[in-house]
Amino acid sequence: MAAEIHSRPQSSRPVLLNKIEGHSDSVNAAVLIPKEDGVITVSEDRTIRVWLKRDSGQYWPSIYHTVSFFGSRAVVCSLYGNSVTIATISHLHISRIFPSIITPCSCMSYHHDSRRIFIGQDNGAVVEFLISEDFNKMNHVKTYPAHQNRVSDLIFSLESQWVISTGHDKSISWMSTQSGSMLGRHSFGSWASCLQYDNDTQHAFVGDYSGQITLLKLEEQTCSVITTLKGHAGSVSALYWDPVQRWLFSGASDHSVIMWDIGGRQGRSLLLQGHHEKVQALWYLPLTHQLLSCSADGGITVWNMETTREEAPQWLDSDSCQKCAQPFFWNIKQMWDSKTLGLRQHHCRKCGKAICGKCSSKRSTYPIMGFEFQVRVCDDCYDTIKEEDRTPLATFHEGKHNIAHMDMDPSRGLMVTCGSDRVVKIWDMTQVVGSSVAAGFSAR
Repeated sequence: MAAEIHSRPQSSRPVLLNKIEGHSDSVNAAVLIPKEDGVITVSEDRTIRVWLKRDSGQYWPSIYHTVSFFGSRAVVCSLYGNSVTIATISHLHISRIFPSIITPCSCMSYHHDSRRIFIGQDNGAVVEFLISEDFNKMNHVKTYPAHQNRVSDLIFSLESQWVISTGHDKSISWMSTQSGSMLGRHSFGSWASCLQYDNDTQHAFVGDYSGQITLLKLEEQTCSVITTLKGHAGSVSALYWDPVQRWLFSGASDHSVIMWDIGGRQGRSLLLQGHHEKVQALWYLPLTHQLLSCSADGGITVWNMETTREEAPQWLDSDSCQKCAQPFFWNIKQMWDSKTLGLRQHHCRKCGKAICGKCSSKRSTYPIMGFEFQVRVCDDCYDTIKEEDRTPLATFHEGKHNIAHMDMDPSRGLMVTCGSDRVVKIWDMTQVVGSSVAAGFSAR
């Protein structure tokens, strides 16, 4: 299928190519179909839809799964291509016949080469379907009893023949796609919220609501905890693993992104602060060394990861200001001895020292440490920051809708976003990520 060449926009911003509307509730995940003008969505409205672009330029569902309940009975509607089948069955038996669509769809994993799609459900089940070559039909393959509560994330590994998932029952489970049986499960102290997996080493990364990331080594019948990464002050909501650089990126409700250098084996981590709301989606582009992060308020930030960055310092503890030596308000002894009132403690983001408000009256950006917005720095550090040090190392864009999930096709420079506003947006990102290939969905 030949690519359609579009004229390049004059400004380096994401270009909205199309909007897909029609869901009646939050769209929890959307993925681009490689080499096709198509998108797959799953939603809180209990639907799984495959949208294909028609000659009119609009997207219409070629596959549509939904269940609507009316009293003690249910009407099941399945739309494949141009045919519609409607059946009325009892509420009692619907879970046995259509286990995939009786509860909201929370997440998905799509493998294009095999056209296998795995759907996570609010009731804890994971359901596997096989999509036809023309994307007009979807057949149920297996249902996996993965969790006791909502499935938060899942990944299908063709190499392992496993489907790995995390859930709000505070666990990760991995199951054989050949037998459909449970291979193993591991529990955490908090809801497991997001997941990444390394196919070569069978390591899983699990983010949770406590702000921790757990690294596990999965085996056929067991697993071992390798380490726990701590750095976020809020629940971890997004992870992205780059197996080449061996970098793990995490986004959280504390509005920050952290890059963990797993391959370096020295505990190195870089803090990136460039959002005003919860970071909910991440994608790393190794060819251009750029990280894309999306937040709940629609913010899209593109980080330059090619430049040399510095780690933000650890905050130091002290009972008095490390600049003027005035006591902090809990230092009763020094307050009494000096007959002075205690001061509130702050920290300089550049040196990490504990300081008072008088000694940190200045604010500055410091992008080399990931501070793209103005932060508190002590007066001494402020004087050392040159104007060129304030040059941004990220660009900021507006998606103009809630972004809960994002997917990219780097070969075409395309990005799809979706969220609680029930809208799916398809973007041309070539001017933003520096791709030399013009993007755009071609006419079918």
